[in-house]
Amino acid sequence: MTETQLPLFRLARTRRSVIGVGTSAVAVAMAACGGEIVTSGGATSKVEPTKAPVAPSPTVAVAMPTSAPMPARAAPPVKLLYWTQRQPEDRLGNGVRAALDDYVEKNPGKVIIETGEGGQPLALDKIKTAIAAGTPPDLYGGLFQTPAAELFTLNAVVDLTAELKGNKSWEQVKGELLPSNLEGCSWKGKLVMMPMMLAQQVLGINKQLLLKNGVPLPVEGFSWSDFLDLGKKTVVSGERWLYPMLYSWSDFNSWIYANGLAPVSRDGTKVLYDTPQMLETLQWLHDQASVTQLFRAGPAANADFDTGKFVGWSANEAAGIAPVRFPNVDSGDGNGLHITHFPIGPSNTRKQIITYANVYGLIAMKTTDAKRISLAAEVTGWGGRSDVQMKIASASGHVPPNTVASQPEKLPAKIRDNPILKQIALYGRYSYLTPNYPSWGASMNILQENFMRIMNGQLRPRDALADAQPRIQEAVDADLRKG
Repeated sequence: MTETQLPLFRLARTRRSVIGVGTSAVAVAMAACGGEIVTSGGATSKVEPTKAPVAPSPTVAVAMPTSAPMPARAAPPVKLLYWTQRQPEDRLGNGVRAALDDYVEKNPGKVIIETGEGGQPLALDKIKTAIAAGTPPDLYGGLFQTPAAELFTLNAVVDLTAELKGNKSWEQVKGELLPSNLEGCSWKGKLVMMPMMLAQQVLGINKQLLLKNGVPLPVEGFSWSDFLDLGKKTVVSGERWLYPMLYSWSDFNSWIYANGLAPVSRDGTKVLYDTPQMLETLQWLHDQASVTQLFRAGPAANADFDTGKFVGWSANEAAGIAPVRFPNVDSGDGNGLHITHFPIGPSNTRKQIITYANVYGLIAMKTTDAKRISLAAEVTGWGGRSDVQMKIASASGHVPPNTVASQPEKLPAKIRDNPILKQIALYGRYSYLTPNYPSWGASMNILQENFMRIMNGQLRPRDALADAQPRIQEAVDADLRKG
């Protein structure tokens, strides 16, 4: 019994005593108050009130009830501004949006993500202007790794390596992402972009043409010479070619990677376009277009592949193959289009399958509010989780760089049930990215100009590479001097 209960208990016992007494007790009580008493004979008598001695009031310690603390008012959600580089309903933009929506759903009341500029695509020039004005968004999505590094050197992008260091799930997520993608999305050891969607270049082959000519499909691990043998059995002079020789730096990268080469040294400091192996690759490609004429020189539209003018084609941004892009070759069921890797060159002595790729994703940007920076980094890191990347893959059709999410049984139905996209997904684990130097795009313009001069007969392959090498090296050196 508590001290606050004790007086109530005594009062209740006194009341029970009063309720059970007779008339005499009532008379005594009235007498004590003063008044007339009626006796049993009917007479009345005046009774003077008696003064009862006043007992001292007992001192009782009473514990006053303590008011319950008011519940803490929930903090209002933090508003983050998101800009996109992609057109509305673009598959890469849809993938980033799926990750953002998942974070908001799984963390109710924590954040409101507002899409700026009406969801219209905002290129690098626009975001650089905002950075210069001190008004960048918190999040920028749909870009690939090289522009992310460029923006980082402007002191505008959050280093996810440092910002996510205390995040409980980040170590697991980091261990699940393809190491080549983590490295390709980093600049000087700092993770500048969260890899979300792979877009590797693979080789597409018109399967029906091979079947009609009794030519078997190339087996995995096939070489340059195997590819040329296939072409000799299917090419029709002046009507059908084995492959379009585009003389583009991007296409060239697919061939050098398959030949076991890389554009820069392992330590990232030296450009390697003037090596004997690089020259061997470019000379071989040029010979197939100018001497054997198995390759067709010059730009080739996708329609040329669809009408059967090429046996093989570089499936750039491979997820774009499905839904159907080539109805004359394949209706979408995979019976007409065979997806494989680029043929392995002689310098690839280990016979490794390597696919050249880019990866697209999300960056967190530096603003003046530390709380928003921290939350933007958390939202960005969320996009690397395996469960989230499965949703990203479903929304985009692109292969997840998270190795758990890319397991065949975990791929979304739109990829798993499509034989073309499923095969593309299998090659995702072999992907290596475009070097992410801030100036890499401008450097490749140098290479592209020289390739066009080769095609037009103005330069030999050797001279084209010898001219481009020091100019690209100079740009890379300048990049390395940046923060």
